[in-house]
This record gives sequence, C-alpha cells and structure tokens, in this order.
Amino acid sequence: MAQKNDKRSRKVAGSYRPYPRFPLERALAVSLAIKEKNGGNPWPAQQVATAVGLSPKNVDFYYLLTASQKFGLTTGTKIEGDIALTPLGREVAYSGSPEEELAAKRKAVLAVDIYKRVLEHYNGNLLPEMQYLGNTLQGKFELPSEYHDEFAKLFRQTCDYVGWKEGQELNAPERRNDDAAKRPSKEVIVLGEPRKKTGLTCFVIMPFKERTNDYMPGFFEEVLNSLIIPAVTDAGFEVKTANRQGTEIIHSTIISEVIDADMCVCDLTEHNPNVLFELGMRLANEKPVALIHAEGTPRVFDVDNILRVLPYKKQLWPSTIGLDVPELTSHVKATWENRSTQETYVSMLRKSPSRQAATA
Repeated sequence: MAQKNDKRSRKVAGSYRPYPRFPLERALAVSLAIKEKNGGNPWPAQQVATAVGLSPKNVDFYYLLTASQKFGLTTGTKIEGDIALTPLGREVAYSGSPEEELAAKRKAVLAVDIYKRVLEHYNGNLLPEMQYLGNTLQGKFELPSEYHDEFAKLFRQTCDYVGWKEGQELNAPERRNDDAAKRPSKEVIVLGEPRKKTGLTCFVIMPFKERTNDYMPGFFEEVLNSLIIPAVTDAGFEVKTANRQGTEIIHSTIISEVIDADMCVCDLTEHNPNVLFELGMRLANEKPVALIHAEGTPRVFDVDNILRVLPYKKQLWPSTIGLDVPELTSHVKATWENRSTQETYVSMLRKSPSRQAATA
C-alpha cells in the first residue's frame, strides 16, 4: 500500500511542466484567431477551439490555451470561459512592422520563466550535450529528468522561430540591412477591429505613460487594452493610436490621423500636454470626439463646461470594467450618431457669455 502511494505521489509531483507544451509558433494560433475572427475581443473558448481547428474536448486544445497563457499572450484556459488577449498578445497580433512583431515575440519567449533563466544561464540558446544539460536542468532549474528531452526540443524550436540562432549570444546586436536600418518605425498602429467591418476608424488620444504618482505604472496601458479597445470595437470602429513603443513626439502622421479619423476618443486624465494639443487640433477641425477621464480628474476650463466628459473608475477591476465598457460604447455611439445635429465645440465656444463679454 505504501509503495502504491509513493508511486502516485511521484506521478503527481512530476506532472507539472513549467514550460509550454507547444512551441511559440503553434501557441500564436490562439491570439491570431481572436484577432482575425473576433476583432481582438474576448471570445468564448469553444469558439476559439473551432477557429483553430480543434475540438473543445481535445486535450491538445487545453495544452494550446495553456501554452498561449504561459507565453503571456492570452488569459483564460477554461472551456466554459472566455479567452482574451493580453497587452503582449496585442503587441504581437497588431504589430506595426516586422521589427516590432519580432521584438514582441521575443518578449513572449522571455515571459516563460524557465526559458528566460536558461537563456541567461547559457548567454544564449546553445545548449550542451544532454548529459550535461540534464545535470543543469535538474540541479539548477529543478526540472524532472523525464521532461529534459521534450524541454530541449521545444526550447530550440521556439528560439529558432524568433531568430535566436544556435550559438548566438542573447544580447548580441542584430545585423540589419541598410534599408531596414533607415526605415522609420510606424507611428500609428491598429489595435482592434470590430466584429463586422464598417470602414469606420477611431483614433485614440491618450497619454503614453503616467506622469504623477496618482496612477501606478502601466495604468494607461490597462485603460487602453481593457476599456477603450473593447468599447470602441463594440461601437463598430477600428481602433488606431500612436505607436506606444516609439517616442512621444507628435509626428505629422499622427496629426493627420487626429484630423482625418472618423471618430476620436480622448482621455483627459492627468491633463497631458500632448493629449490637450491633439484634442485642440481635433476640435479646431470640428470633428466628433468622445471625451473620457478617470474619476477625480480636475476639470479642464472651457472643455468640461461645454462638452460631456465620461468618467471611468480608476480601480480598473474586472467588475468596474464590466460596467464602464458598455457606458463608453454608448458614449462613442452617441457622439458619432449626433455628429451632424449637435453644435460643434467651436460654435458653442463662440456663443459662450465669457467670450462675448471679452469681445464686447
């Protein structure tokens, strides 16, 4: 009886793999299916299974979801639940250039802790013979011996897929041809698409990063991915914004998008100077814009007093996001549908008593 319990304990203890059971190239099927067939929105797992050509009850589908989650691309592994893109998953799926896509894929590799540690230990992906690799995997990384061959195979496949050639140092500079070196990074990127194509675009005007201690690092990234993208795509718009991997310099391409996009959503939280400048350009051209800010944001003179600003809860809990997303969707739809009947900001400003008194 004791021997049977020992065997069962060993089996359970050795059943957990700290690495994905599929290489990155295969795991990407989940995030790409969500992007291409559901506009980047959270999707029931059973529909994801159909999109990737697997039965929801197939164990390989569970392993695929788990692999995608371990690479940091999606959240959710339950058949009864939804599968959603993470910020990193969106980086990969909506990359603005081949260089950005490759960089995002390499982030996904490093999101797997044991991959990152092995790469750092060997300063690259040149692994020694299994005799010596096995000693290191078991002694330093506590990986049971029954997984060593599988780990080495998947590790090499994934590293090769992201261009880390065998023997190349992890931090070695990449060789690029002259054309690639001179090519500017794309200033504007697409982050989400509606379920049904409408041909309408919405440009998001918002801060790149937090400038005060009122908000934790990554706050605006979370607002963009959890609130704005789902709400705006639900409203029927393709979502565009400035490339957040670049600088905060306002390029002419960004100004063109601010002026020419069918709709804009503008986040006034923290009163970021670039945001206010871009908002001014949009309002001066009398184009529709839906204004939002985190609850508690001070009012902006002659903006909050004239235009509606929708507040959202800055906790960004799943429960608050669940309430704020449909409200923002309605706000965007109303702004768009009333664009031809409502007075523009410029026309209302001209009628304001303070302006009339100043020009009297």
